Amino acid sequence: MSIQALIGEEGAMEEDDKLTYVFLAGATTMSDPSSSLLPVDLYDEPGRTFRVPAQWYSEISANLSITNMDFADAADDSGTFRG
Repeated sequence: MSIQALIGEEGAMEEDDKLTYVFLAGATTMSDPSSSLLPVDLYDEPGRTFRVPAQWYSEISANLSITNMDFADAADDSGTFRG
């Protein structure tokens, strides 16, 4: 499934059922030694992404869920969260 298809499906859902973000593990994740995940914004700017090493998943997920961080704050200039 493409990111655009995911955004389209999410847009068709009832407001109470919508997700604000999702973490994807694709071919890049599986082939990258750092096992980076791809968080995808489904709410503020649907389709916005960055890379996060798997070791930081719980911290990023928790901070996104309580809006202590947003996608704009999460990544450096290379598009990767470094901790």
